[in-house]
Amino acid sequence: MAWSNIFLQLITPAGPVIGEGLLEGWQTSIELTGFKWGMKYNPEAKDPSKGFGAAAAGALLALVGGAEKNVAMEELEFEKRFDISSAMMHTCLDNHIPIISASITVLNIKHHGRAIHEPGFVLVAADGHITDVDLSMTPSGSGVEVKETVKLKFNSIVITYLKKVGKDNLPTNPFTYTAPKNVKFGVT
Repeated sequence: MAWSNIFLQLITPAGPVIGEGLLEGWQTSIELTGFKWGMKYNPEAKDPSKGFGAAAAGALLALVGGAEKNVAMEELEFEKRFDISSAMMHTCLDNHIPIISASITVLNIKHHGRAIHEPGFVLVAADGHITDVDLSMTPSGSGVEVKETVKLKFNSIVITYLKKVGKDNLPTNPFTYTAPKNVKFGVT
């Protein structure tokens, strides 16, 4: 039985970071107990120009990363139990090893006789680095559990929500954001 229905797949230049997922189909993934991420309005960004032509040009520049954005991405923070993946995450932090992608999938509970849990929410952060790892011990039954909180700065994100329609999960339009070229890891 799995501890949660939230799984992380972390890819570095050396390959995937192996976790101890217990749910069928997710055995090499990293089980998370929680995660959080956000964006904040950037009052330092210049106001967009007025008019349709200026708006179209601004949108085109934003797509290729040449325009200043009005929001700043926060770090992705995730919580997990200490496991086999912990050593590699600590090595990534210590040696500033890039994270090619961090994919968090929240699974829906099986419905209508389905054999497997299906994704309900997927967040993919790319082009980043681990910036902080915090270890803590929390009481669990008659013992304690070693838990980690890991922070990741990154340059792009795609979030997809899959809505249950009948027997199938159908994806909604994904949210996609890429930091401007002059901004690295959310720092101007």
